Amino acid sequence: MELSKILNRIHGPVNDLSVEIIIIDDSQETFSDSINNLIKVPIRYLHRGNKLGVSSARNVGAKMANGDYLIFLDDDDDFTSDWLKDFFSFTHNSADLISCDMRLIDPNQKETLVTASNRGRGSVIPGAWMIRKSVFERVGGFDERLLFAENTELFFRLDQLNLKTEYIHKVNFIYKQSPDGGSKNFQNMKDSLRIILEKHDSYLTNHVKHLYHQNLGVIEMRFGNFDAAKNHLWKSWKFKPAKFSTLLRLGIAFLPIVGRRIYTMKINLK
Repeated sequence: MELSKILNRIHGPVNDLSVEIIIIDDSQETFSDSINNLIKVPIRYLHRGNKLGVSSARNVGAKMANGDYLIFLDDDDDFTSDWLKDFFSFTHNSADLISCDMRLIDPNQKETLVTASNRGRGSVIPGAWMIRKSVFERVGGFDERLLFAENTELFFRLDQLNLKTEYIHKVNFIYKQSPDGGSKNFQNMKDSLRIILEKHDSYLTNHVKHLYHQNLGVIEMRFGNFDAAKNHLWKSWKFKPAKFSTLLRLGIAFLPIVGRRIYTMKINLK
C-alpha cells in the first residue's frame, strides 16, 4: 500500500484520537520536502538513507515516540477504518498488549483468517497488535541482529512476561505475504534461526527446536553444505524420532547429488 494512501486513511482517526505518526525511511531517496503535504497532521519523519533493517527502524521509531502505546506498520500492509479506533478503545482497561483479527494473503492470493487469540497471544505480525511502550522497552525491543523471524523472537520474550492482554475479534488488519527465496533471504533465515536457537535454548519447546533445526538443515542443503545439513537434521530428528519426513531429509543429506536436485535456491510457491 502506498504511503500517501496510508496517511490519508489514518487522517480521520488521528484527528479524533491522540495519535502521533512517526515515519522511519530507509530508502536512498528522501521524501522530506513533500511528506508533510500528504495530510494535514504533524508527521515526524526520519530519513536514514540506508537499509538498516526493519528491527532497527522500529526500535528507532519507538524511541522517538512520546505516547504510552506503540503500533508498528509497514508501508505495504492494509487496515480497516476501525483499526486505530478499536485499538484505542481497549486502552481504558490498562492492557499491555492488544491484538486484532487479521487476514493473511499469500503470494498466490490465498486468504487465511488469523484470529486475535491465535495460540493464546494473537498474531506476531506488526500491525495486528498494539503494545504498551514501557513493556516494549522492558524486553529490549526488536533484536536488530535478526533479519528473519524478528517478530516471532520478540514474542518469545513477551510470552515470558505476565502481561494483561486484550483481543479484538474483528478483521482490522490485512497482511500481504511476500514470497521468500534466493540466496540473500536464505542466508538471513540461516543466521537468524541460529541466533534464536542459541538465545532461547532454555525456553524453546522441543517442537520448535525440531522445526528450526530442520529448516536449517534444508537451507544448508540449498547452499550445498551437506555436512552442516546432516548435523542440523540429526538434531531435528532427535527431538522428534517419529518424524519420518525428517529422517528422509537426513538420508538425502548423505546423497549430495540428489540433494542438489531437490533443494535449489528457488522455491515453488504453487
